[in-house]
Amino acid sequence: MISVIITVYKGERFINRAIASALNQSIKDLEIIVIDDCSPDDSKGKVLREFGEWINKKIFYHRNKENRGPSYSRNMGVKLSQGEYIFFLDYDDEWEADYVESSLRYLKEYSIVYSPPRTFINEDSNIIRVSKKKIPSNAEELIFSGYIGYPSASAFRKDAFLGYREDLKRREDWEIYIRSYMSGLKIKILDNNKVKIREHGKRISKNIAMLFDTMKVYEEYIDKVPEKYKKSFVFHVADMNMRFGDLPTGWKLIFKSLSFDFFVDYRKILTLLKRGFRFDRYLEYLKAKNLEVL
Repeated sequence: MISVIITVYKGERFINRAIASALNQSIKDLEIIVIDDCSPDDSKGKVLREFGEWINKKIFYHRNKENRGPSYSRNMGVKLSQGEYIFFLDYDDEWEADYVESSLRYLKEYSIVYSPPRTFINEDSNIIRVSKKKIPSNAEELIFSGYIGYPSASAFRKDAFLGYREDLKRREDWEIYIRSYMSGLKIKILDNNKVKIREHGKRISKNIAMLFDTMKVYEEYIDKVPEKYKKSFVFHVADMNMRFGDLPTGWKLIFKSLSFDFFVDYRKILTLLKRGFRFDRYLEYLKAKNLEVL
């Protein structure tokens, strides 16, 4: 059996679309476990009204007693699951109908299958763009370049699932891939454009706290990253700092990445030119940092 785990918090607008996406999979031998992270909105009511006939048959609804965060909720979903294979789906994302089937065929040989998202949708599920960006072809480069992590694109053999770090509110989805690789688990990159990521103002990836947790992961793993991939690892963290406006730390890490290998491809040069001199972003970062501390 396959277990699809959907976590939701303040997701009343999109949760039913995620559940429908799971129900519409070409493989029907699956259970859907919805973990409600003590959501204050009508997420539960929406699910019960739309899918009441499936509750406790194919859809199992669990509500946390208090808000615990996405890592706790995903881990709880795994504890409650009956399946041999675990597929995560965020409440605001969707899948193509053959996503589970296409990933499942690799999960006997690999511990984890990751399908890099290329399609991005808006609040009405209409396609905004389809990325043609070239991504690294091997798992190691993808992991240490930070191009990996979306839970909705992640499938695990249950016996190889190490658990999301509950002390990380963000970047836990990146950290689990680093830790899994360090533990010797086999990871398959399946670039087949089967996952649709919804873009909207409430995605937590836009919060500056994402930068702080990125730095936590960096400080924990920088001395453990294989030498071959340290440049990519450091450059990714530098780029994150510039993206959120911490230009001094970003430039410091850029020069550190060059110490491993001076060559920088043109796309990274464009990134430096785009973000490295945004002093308005730096002022926004200082303001946001002070608010976060308070």
